[in-house]
Order: sequence, then structure tokens, then C-alpha cells
Amino acid sequence: MSVDAYSDVNALNKSFIKKQINMVVPDVPSQENGHFQGFEEKDVLLCLKSLNPTHSLGPDGVPSILLQKCADILCHPLTQIFNASFKRETVPADWKEIKVVPVQKSSSGAGIKFRPVAITSPFLKTMEKLLLYILKPSLKAFSDPKQFAYKCGRSTLDAAIVLHHNIVSCLDKGAKFVRTAFLDYTAAFDSVPRTLLLGKMISAQTESWATRWLSSYFKDRKQHTVLAGKRSTSQLTESGVPQGAVLSPFLFSFFLHDLPNSPKVNFIKYADDLTVSVPVVSTSDCSYMNGFLAEVKDWSRSNGLKLNPTKCNTVDFSLRSEKDMHGLIQSHDCCNIDGTMIESKSSVSYLGISFSSNLCWSSHILIVSKKVFRLTYYIKKLRHSGITQSLIIQFINSCVLPIILYCSPLFFPGLLKKDHIILRRTLRAVSRVSAIPLTELLSIGI
Repeated sequence: MSVDAYSDVNALNKSFIKKQINMVVPDVPSQENGHFQGFEEKDVLLCLKSLNPTHSLGPDGVPSILLQKCADILCHPLTQIFNASFKRETVPADWKEIKVVPVQKSSSGAGIKFRPVAITSPFLKTMEKLLLYILKPSLKAFSDPKQFAYKCGRSTLDAAIVLHHNIVSCLDKGAKFVRTAFLDYTAAFDSVPRTLLLGKMISAQTESWATRWLSSYFKDRKQHTVLAGKRSTSQLTESGVPQGAVLSPFLFSFFLHDLPNSPKVNFIKYADDLTVSVPVVSTSDCSYMNGFLAEVKDWSRSNGLKLNPTKCNTVDFSLRSEKDMHGLIQSHDCCNIDGTMIESKSSVSYLGISFSSNLCWSSHILIVSKKVFRLTYYIKKLRHSGITQSLIIQFINSCVLPIILYCSPLFFPGLLKKDHIILRRTLRAVSRVSAIPLTELLSIGI
């Protein structure tokens, strides 16, 4: 939609709310499974001090930094309030309000699109942190080892390395090529049916008091949008887990734990970014993959999520020549989901890394180089404005270095000579505009 269509902030707020039929949050059955023991002040103190002081004001107008800095004083009364809320299995209504700040997602001829960023009360965030102490151990059996997001010690680098390793291993074992589908969900977090989520938690034998508290947490939640100083009216949200909430990443990962699986398929998940890889030895393997993708789509449909085949992509990874691959792929079925063709590409961006079908990293290095070259303009402007050299070095460390080194353990060992030449040329450009010798640039981390 164009920005003019969003001149009414109420219309913008309404566009962020996903409507689902018959998805009212149910009352959780009264059977008992565990009893609330109460949290101690030391638990609350730890959660208060872990709040991010830089977060924006929540819908209640209370800054996170206030709770963090005054944690020693506030932990006693807040412990009593939080324990009362958990014991009564009710979330205070004022803490349920969600403030949405739209962030520009993309700009094209069709106008400006926004990504909704939800901001919740710091009081509720603290309670969510406490609840995670209970949920993580009790649902550990349902933790998906193929899910790399929101887990301590795991990152996008781990997901990308495992994907690359699986592809190379399959090729080493004799596969003609490895077909990988990069799947795309439409507004996955906002589309999770709360009814189904709570049902899965009940089936997983989550402590009943926690499930009933979560039922209150989801019920009658309202959100408003703030854009350019204008505030919309509050509207009820009927589905989804708020993307700015502490619990949402964990709940979303748990919701996806029962996705279809198969020993013939390498499944990698990073939040809602899913990759499905199948080594192709015969034509039947392509048909098998299409059948598996149809299962994923059926699961998605029955779980309230929308898999968008038109935004999904496939890449056929191989070390063969382009000419040999063209003839080979022609003899195999194209990738499709329930009859909808998935676009096949020679390269695709996954978690910020460009994967090419020939497993070379030249396309990724070119993208990195272009990003860094664009930043040299700002380095030049900083120098002309009289910024000190130490601040310019800090800018390079903060803005240039992360672009070059992001996931570098994955691709640095496999760079070609021409890739090294491009990187060195890029660094020379940074050295020239910053007046920092290349040797010094290398010594500060690049």
C-alpha cells in the first residue's frame, strides 16, 4: 500500500491485525497439573536487571530503565504483585495493551510497506521472563534440535553452516545435486492461532496454572499504532504472538515443533525461515520432495499459517558444470507445492548470506563489497565535518566490520583468488577515504 493509504493511523493499525474465524481464546480445562509455588525476590531482581534500558516507552508510559535502575527497591513489592497475578491466573488488563511502531520494510513503485514492531509493558516483560523459568524445563522434550533461533549458543552462523555442511556431505556421498527449497510464511508470528497454541501446551502437559495464565495473557489483548506522533484507537487482536514480547520467540518455536519430518529430508529452521533439502540420486527423489512439501503446506494450513509458494525459491546445488546441470535438471521434475511451481534460482539470500548453486561465494562477496562501498560516502562526510579519527575508527568497527565479518567462518575458507582481490580493493577504498593505512585497518580487526 502507498503511504497515502496510511494517512489514517487507524487504518494502519487495522491492517496489522490478522482476522481469524472461530479463533477465540478458550478457557483452559480446570484439571490440575502442578501447583504454583511462587517466585522469590532474587528471581524477580534478576529479571528486572536484565531489562534492556534502551527500549522505547511501553504503552503504559513506564521506561524499562526505571525498573532496571530501581530494581533493588522495586523487587519486593513487584514480587508480591507478580505472584498474585500468577496465583490468580490473571494478567492485569492495563499490562495487556500493545503499542505498535511501524518500521519501513521496503519501498517500491507500489509504495511503502511497514513491519509492525510491538512494544509491551516492562512489567509484563518481567513476568514473561519469570514464566520462561518454568516453561523451558517443562517443554524441553519438545525442543526442536533443527530450530536454531532463540536458543542459547546458537545463531544464524550455526544454521548456515549446518545447511552448507548437509549440502556438501550429500554431494560427497554421490548425489547428482541437492535440491533445497527456501520456504516463506506470510506474517507467521501474527498468524499463530492462540487456540491451537494453548491446545498444544495442554497436550504437552504444561503446568495448568501456567497455561491458564497464558490464556488470560492472550485474551482481550488490544493494540494501538503510533506513527508520526499520531495514535490510533485500540483494537482487539485475535491471533498471533506479539513480535516484541519476551515469550513470543519461545512460543513460536514450540508451535512449530510438530512440523512434518523425514529421515530423507534435511530440515533447517531459523524462526520462520525454513529450508528443506533433499539429495537427488534418481528422479523419484524430486517427486518425494514435492510430496513432502505438500505435507508441510497441509500442516501449515491446518495450523493457521499460510505458506506462500510465490515467494518460495529453490536452488539446485551441484559441483557440476552449468551445461551438465542444465541437461540434468531438465530430466527431473520441477519443484512445486500442491501443483504451484516454485521459482528456481541460481542463488538465493538466506539469513543474510548469498548461497550460489555452484557453492562459490563470489556473489556474496560482491554484495558485501557494494554495501561497504556505499558506507565510504558516510566516512568521507564524517571526515569533512571534522570528526576525530578515533570516532571514524569506531564507525568502521561498528558499521563496516560487521558487514565483512558476518558469518565469515562459513565462507572465508572457500573464497577464490578473485574474491580476495575484491575484498582487498574494498578495504583500500575504506583506507583511502578514512586516511587510515591499510595495515592499521587490518590491525583493528578487519
